[in-house]
Amino acid sequence: MSIINKIPSLDKAKMRSINRIKVLCTIRDMQPISRTAIAKETGLSPAAISGITGELIEENLLLEKENGESIGGRKPVLLTLNPEGAYTIGVFVSVQRITVVIVNLQAHIVAEHMMNHEEKDTTPEGVAEQIVQAVHHCMWKTELTKSQISGIGLAIPGLVTYPDRMIKFALNYSWRNVNFKEILVRKLALPTYIENSVRCISLAEQRFGAGKNVDNFIVVSLAQGVAIGIIINGQPYIGHSGCAGEFGHTTIDPSGPLCRCGKRGCFETYCGNHAILEKAKQLAREKRWTPAVALEELTIEDVMEKARDGEPALVELYREAGKGLGIGIANLIEIFNPEKIILSGKGALAGDLLIKPMRETIPQYLTANSDSLVDVVVRHWQHSDAARGAGVMVLQETYQLTPQVNASTASANSPAG
Repeated sequence: MSIINKIPSLDKAKMRSINRIKVLCTIRDMQPISRTAIAKETGLSPAAISGITGELIEENLLLEKENGESIGGRKPVLLTLNPEGAYTIGVFVSVQRITVVIVNLQAHIVAEHMMNHEEKDTTPEGVAEQIVQAVHHCMWKTELTKSQISGIGLAIPGLVTYPDRMIKFALNYSWRNVNFKEILVRKLALPTYIENSVRCISLAEQRFGAGKNVDNFIVVSLAQGVAIGIIINGQPYIGHSGCAGEFGHTTIDPSGPLCRCGKRGCFETYCGNHAILEKAKQLAREKRWTPAVALEELTIEDVMEKARDGEPALVELYREAGKGLGIGIANLIEIFNPEKIILSGKGALAGDLLIKPMRETIPQYLTANSDSLVDVVVRHWQHSDAARGAGVMVLQETYQLTPQVNASTASANSPAG
């Protein structure tokens, strides 16, 4: 058979794969739904829908539910995703702890485990071994076997390159160009995906949170540093090599404070948790306030608590951080014109100490042409957010269960041509 004769069959296989994805996404977004309704939504023929849904039922990815309402004649059989049809593992590695979740096909958490991070061994092999322990503990909480796990997703604060998923730089561990995926695959023998943690949070917000049904939004993660996850026309924006979103290392003042990255005046030196904690320690050395613990034991949680109690020096520290954050968010609004900005991360737990001065500052730095009606939402952050997003990432990579883009918005934002 000539190569020309092979091309149509390849195209047909690719088209069938695309149609399977279209059917799965439609069922996920509109379940329970009948085959007739799926055909109407997707534009596929009833015969194609019957064949594809039959395969998905055999693969245990779909369930047939009780009959729906009849509009005359036989009641339709409704289809839903089978929550137990697939499971993925999501992992978030922060400075202090490792969080592991197991999510089902509906991306609901079925098990969760957290363990303190052993900072004494921050080598790639050492951190990987701690992840393995946490994953095993989480799986022991269920009756799942490794054969039921479709893959593992890792959310890590740092730069992750595409398409190789190398960790280019992880500031918390001083890692550079680490093939961490290879290490985890060797230790866990599961398909493995690695992503920047704020991008994983963006996926979770897009699927379940404040970003649901929003095609253009930005997640600002306030953690040790500051990073952003960008969704444009319903799709994550990752940049040329996957390193977009390092907003915390944009320069605000070249002669400003020294940043952990080695530059001066980075945005994170004004409102990142690491910077706030270091400034609080300096204020304590200047006798501006008195911590209840030794400075080497002081945590950002201690600083937040004392600020909430009204400690003047720390209230002022957070007020200045909030003003800096407001300026940064105004810049994001000017550049991206998003519909919504979502604040997440441990830093957001400071609440009005940070958020009130932020909201007061944003309008002062917007031009008259800017959309001042951008919705700025503050999410109650949990350690499981990034881990759950990592689990969702595996579902999307494995089953292509990507969010649907608003067609009118996509059309309106498409370049003319």
